[in-house]
Amino acid sequence: MPDDPDAFAIYPSASGRLLCGGCAAEDRCRLGIAAVDATRFDVVCPAHWQGGPGVAHGGWTAAVFDEVLNLAALSTEPRLVTKSLTVSYLRPVPVERPLLVTAQIDHHAGRDWTVSARMSLAGTPLATAHAELRTRRPDHYARHEAWLASHN
Repeated sequence: MPDDPDAFAIYPSASGRLLCGGCAAEDRCRLGIAAVDATRFDVVCPAHWQGGPGVAHGGWTAAVFDEVLNLAALSTEPRLVTKSLTVSYLRPVPVERPLLVTAQIDHHAGRDWTVSARMSLAGTPLATAHAELRTRRPDHYARHEAWLASHN
């Protein structure tokens, strides 16, 4: 664990990718996301995320949305956390097929961000998402560690 967990921020990796703390060490996204630019993402659901025959687990879809919705704002603010995430599943999401996810910042004021995204296959919408993000306070992780320690 770093000396100051609140110093953690998402910045481009050695290869230029914006990656979460879990993927940064390997310099690759384990969810199968490749950024085209700040709002467009090529995505392929890895076979190990299959939830049903040939379709993605809904948790994978939600995780992809959580990641891209944050990535859409991370180029402006590297210290974001998700406050809420709502996913609407429109059609089954196939595994091992190239998908496109587009994201946008709908509103930003102070520490609060509202973002939305759409996942599609060949132009057909598969799922949509909306999230509220928040720029985290300087002691966000320290407060979490103290709370967790009080529950040992």
